[in-house]
Formats: sequence, structure tokens, C-alpha cells
Amino acid sequence: MKKFLQFISWPVMTGVLLAVVLLQYQQLQDLSRRISDAPATATVNSPDVIPVNPLTTAPTSYANAVERAAQSVVSIHSTIREQIELPPADDLPAAFRELLQTIPSERLWDSLGSGVTVSDEGHILTALHVIEGAEDIEVHFSDEQGNNVNARAQLIGSDTSTDLALLKVDSTSLPPPVPLGSSDSIRVGDPVLTIGYPRRDLMNQKSVSLGIVSALGIPRDGLPIVQYIQTDAAMNYGNSGGALIDASGSLIGINSFIYSESGGSDGIGFAVPVNKAMIIVEQLIQHGVVTPGYLGVITGELLTEETSRTFFGSPDIEGLLIEQVTELSPAEEAGIRAGDVMVAIDGSAISSVIGAIEQINRKAPGQTVELTIFRAGEYQTISVTLGTGTAQYRTQFNNNTDVPENGLD
Repeated sequence: MKKFLQFISWPVMTGVLLAVVLLQYQQLQDLSRRISDAPATATVNSPDVIPVNPLTTAPTSYANAVERAAQSVVSIHSTIREQIELPPADDLPAAFRELLQTIPSERLWDSLGSGVTVSDEGHILTALHVIEGAEDIEVHFSDEQGNNVNARAQLIGSDTSTDLALLKVDSTSLPPPVPLGSSDSIRVGDPVLTIGYPRRDLMNQKSVSLGIVSALGIPRDGLPIVQYIQTDAAMNYGNSGGALIDASGSLIGINSFIYSESGGSDGIGFAVPVNKAMIIVEQLIQHGVVTPGYLGVITGELLTEETSRTFFGSPDIEGLLIEQVTELSPAEEAGIRAGDVMVAIDGSAISSVIGAIEQINRKAPGQTVELTIFRAGEYQTISVTLGTGTAQYRTQFNNNTDVPENGLD
């Protein structure tokens, strides 16, 4: 009996194993058939599946975007004369006074930067510090046939508050204007590219770097005059004044400066938003100087539900609380008072302090702006004829916190 069981055990085990294998094969075939019959798009409700929208996926190449914008980016070479501050001869020992007379009182140095063509007439927008104090300004670019063009440029005007300057190329061959985008629609995380000429020995060779928008609304020196675009796209020496473009190749900013502790590109660069930059361009072309309209009020930040309830007993009041009206300013002459809430400008609701400043800056002195004001429980519209003046910006400090105050042109 024992020998009989040993004799039949191997065939039985073999048959069981074959049955198991056959069963698993059938299950795999069934699973494969179910997968092939399933719809191509998984449901969003599945916790293990992340839906992908092909319209929002990043492109595999940004070559088209670069090609669209790069021909509008130029290299700027300028010769700058700088005065050297020397100590008074009377403050030096007698032995050094004769040596002082041999030291030159000025020096010449070369500046390299980039610029962006913004008009069909050859207007070039760049950073002011690239050409400030320059005696000669040369612009280098390639024409439609790919030939290198060296042309002189004339300074049309500049704006110190934004560190922008506008040049005009003196040449029969002009670089094409860059496609303009909008800086109002960009978001943190959007891909961006910088285009410029980062090195003197590569004056005829553009360089492109890729990054993302890492922050928005960054002020400089504590003054909220410009809401800079911050990016981690590399900016190096020579990139100042170059283009910051979006993934489609449209200009969204002018590269301005970098934050660096090492002296090189540390991945923290800043650009002037194109919407702000083009306001400067329009005023410089028309007047040669930046002459923004002046209102003459100082405001706080936008009212929140809490501050609205504190000041007015209701959480629904929106806008900028006017804390101070400058004496003899257009606002005072029009009847604006401290304690009023500025709700809208020319019918457009106020979304930020900077937004309100730029709405005023778009108008020239002598033009009229319609302000919607909340006062004593009522809304009213007041017309103000803008004047000329300088907006006030200041920060108060106390022991506990910093309280910013915003001047409004």
C-alpha cells in the first residue's frame, strides 16, 4: 500500500500544479481583457490615479518660444565716465599731496548689458544702470539675414524708480519688436526663460536660461513702487536689461538685478513686470521724461473683514483707507478727506496698493480721474484733476512690528 501511494503521489502533485498554473493563466487573460476594454481616461475619484490634462503639460522644448523672442534681444555696450572722489589736499600729510596731484580725477570703464526692442521704430528698453553716465552707447544685434549689426543708440529718457532706460537705435536695419505678454496673469510656478548676453567675450552670442516664477510682488529697498517678478532662472553679468519671457515667447518682464552673496548667480533674480515697464516706455516716448499723475494721499493696506469691522462696524467695506491727505494736493482740492475709503478708480475696483498706484501713474498731470469713495455710510464719486509731485513712501518702526504706509501718486 505504501509503495502504491508513493507511486501515484507524483502524478497527483503534478496535476495539481498544472491546474493552478492554468487557473492563474486564465485570470491573467481575463484581467488583460478588462484593461483593454476600459476607457482611456481614468476617473478622478480613484485615489491612486492622477489625471493629466494634455493642454497644461509643459512642452518638451522651448525652442519655439526662444526663437519668437530672441531676435528682439540686443547686446548693449557703453563707455561710462565716472568721477573719482579724492580727499582734499589739506587733509593729507604734506608728503602725499604731490602724489595726490598725479591721481586722475575720473576713470573710463566699459559696461555690458542687454536690451529688448519694444517698437517698430527701434526703441530699446534696458536697465538704467547699464547705460547710466554713458558717453557712447552701441547696440549689437543680427539682421534678418543673420549678419551682425553694430549701431549707435541715443538715450531717449530714463526712470530711476524702476531702473529703466529707453534707447533708440540709429540704423537702417532694426531688430523686430518683441511679442508683448501681460504680467498681470502670471503665477508662481509658471515656467519662464531669460534671454541676454551674460559675458563680454560672448557679445554676439545670446544665452538662454530656464526657471520658474518663484515669487511675485517683491519690493526693493522696502519701497513698494515696483512689484518685481522673482525667478530662479539664472541671471549673470550682462543679463541686466534682457528679456524675461513666458513659455509662449511673450515678454513678461525686464531683467533688473539679482540677489547674491557670492557675487554670481545664486538663482534669485528680479525683473520689472512688463505692464509697468510699458507705462514707462509710453511716457518716455511722448515726453522724454516720466511724468506720472499725482493724487496726494497716503493709505494703509487693503481693508480686511477685521479692519473693516473695526473702523466701520461692518465687514463689507472694501478698498484703501485714506490715512492722510497732503496739503494743497489735487486730492485735498477735490475734497478727499482722511478717513475716506477709496473703493475704485475710474470704475475699476482696487485690488492692491500697487495696482492703485499704477492706475494713477497711467494718467498724466492735468488728466482727470474718477474716484469712488465710501464716506459716512455712503458711496460717492469724486473727480480729481491730477497734478505733479512725488509720492511719499515711508515705514514706521516700533518695538513690536513694522507698520508700512503707502503713498499714492
